[in-house]
Order: sequence, then C-alpha cells, then structure tokens
Amino acid sequence: MAYTPPWKIACTGAVLVVAGVALFFVDWELPELVAFVAMLLIARGALHAVTLSFVGVTGALSALQAGAEAAVGLTLLAWPDPTLLVFAVVVGVLVLVQGTVDATVVLATRAVRPHWPVHLGADLVQAVLGVVLIARPSGTVHGTALTLGAIAVLAGGVEILTAGVSSRVARRADVPRAATAAAAVSV
Repeated sequence: MAYTPPWKIACTGAVLVVAGVALFFVDWELPELVAFVAMLLIARGALHAVTLSFVGVTGALSALQAGAEAAVGLTLLAWPDPTLLVFAVVVGVLVLVQGTVDATVVLATRAVRPHWPVHLGADLVQAVLGVVLIARPSGTVHGTALTLGAIAVLAGGVEILTAGVSSRVARRADVPRAATAAAAVSV
C-alpha cells in the first residue's frame, strides 16, 4: 500500500497486532467475534484511508482496499445475526482478495521494493488463510478466531516492517541532502 509517514503505518500495524493477540486469547461467542472483527475492519479501513497516498495505481488500489475493509465491517455490523459460515465466508473472501491483489502488486513493483520476497510470502500466507476461512464450513468460533488472529498478527507485522524499512530508506535519502546542504552553506 502507498503510505505517507512511516509512523502512521506503524500505528496501523500495531492496532492489528494487538487485535490479533486479543483474537488469540479471548474466549469468543459468535456475536462478540462478529462485532469485534467488524469494528476492527472499519477502524483499519479508516486508518488506511487517512494514511495512504493516492498516487498511481498502488494508491488507487490502496483506496479501494480501505473502502472494502470499511464496507465489509459495516456489512457485518448491519447483518442481524450472521451465522459462522456467513461470517467466515465474508471475511475469508476479503482476506483472499486482499492477499491476491497485494501479491500481484508486490510482484509488479518488486524492482522498487526492498524485501519484496517477505511481502510476497506474507501475502501468499494471507491468501491461504483466507481460503482456510472459506473452506471450513463446519469450523468452530474458536478456530475462526485463531485464524483471524493469525491474519491480523501477520498483516500488522508486515505493516510494521514496511514502516521500519520506509523510515530507514527516508533517513538514507536525507543524509546525502544534508551533506549537500552543508557543503553549499560552507562555500
């Protein structure tokens, strides 16, 4: 995704990691799980919407992804009583599509992405976990929560990694500019 300051994406990633840990350790009932994931998707969509850059194809895809997350979250909140199957399929399709689109973007832009194999691997794992959610029609609420927790921790970790790499790249780019500015002032 195309983001602005690295600290904003790190905050978004941290929210996901904390939510993922909560998904691992809380004993969820289905209505609670649906509400929690719905609010998480709305919050994540909103955070992405305010932190992304609308530059180029990557920016457009990022905007669509943010909108899709918020829309799925609102749909889950508005649904009267979704069954576990409906919940798992709706969220699983979102995760599968996001993983597939993100992997495609990573492959298309790998020349300008440091550590692109890590991103590609995480996107493929995310897509597989989306398929796991969809393919388990007789799964349990606990199993669904664990799968969603793994997805959240993985996606949050990748966002934090991306923020760290972006921050390092920005600092390296600032060093030559600072040296050039100092040389110009001393002349």
